[in-house]
Amino acid sequence: MFSCPLCREEWLLLTFKGLCPSCDKIRFIMSCYSQSKVLEVLEKVFLISKLKDDEKNEDKYIKDIDGSWKLKEEIE
Repeated sequence: MFSCPLCREEWLLLTFKGLCPSCDKIRFIMSCYSQSKVLEVLEKVFLISKLKDDEKNEDKYIKDIDGSWKLKEEIE
């Protein structure tokens, strides 16, 4: 038995499949859209909502040229 290479939480009985059912759904969504679009949506939903909840971190993040949120230390 092997663990799923993406989530590493579920065990795979069939080694030829490659991903658990949940991660396979994520892979399917990425094949319908693009990897960058899925990542952009995840950043908007999770990172920005985290920033709104935690106002003290507001000064740590800024938008990069391509519109994605980055730590100020990464850009400078």
